[in-house]
Amino acid sequence: MKTTKLHSGHIQLAVVGLMNYRVNTIVPNVSYGLMLEHECDLLVLEKSGRFTEIEIKISAADLKADFKKKHGHRSDFISRLIYAMPKELCEKYQDLIPKHCGIISVEVSYPDWAYGKAIVKAKHYRLVKHDKKKKLPTSGQIFDFMRLGCMRIWSLKAHNNKSLIKAE
Repeated sequence: MKTTKLHSGHIQLAVVGLMNYRVNTIVPNVSYGLMLEHECDLLVLEKSGRFTEIEIKISAADLKADFKKKHGHRSDFISRLIYAMPKELCEKYQDLIPKHCGIISVEVSYPDWAYGKAIVKAKHYRLVKHDKKKKLPTSGQIFDFMRLGCMRIWSLKAHNNKSLIKAE
């Protein structure tokens, strides 16, 4: 049977499916300035109006290094932090992850392995609730978040078409 080593892109797409991008607004690589002092691998604005940060980890070293970061994923507006990683890491390192953080397990399956078709699936390994003490974002902050998500679409289209977006 074939095997596929998961990379961050696999994990990101599987998590986006799990978090339901048709219901929630999900933007990759949200960083400094947008209510944050750090970068979020994925930032999810849920229907409830609350933010969830998804931190993607691909190795044990990557996971352990995250706990040494000064920012500690602190934010006045992010009410839930979830680590997403390959299933093997979840099983081996779940005790390293603070109990107030969720865990998403990601794995590859081959329902049609003879044809090399892999499916990457994500599922909640440890579910956590939102911290209701965190602030809800203002309409201006939500607008900025949505604008950032739209900018990512056009940047990706330009990249895929090997073009530049340039205003005169």
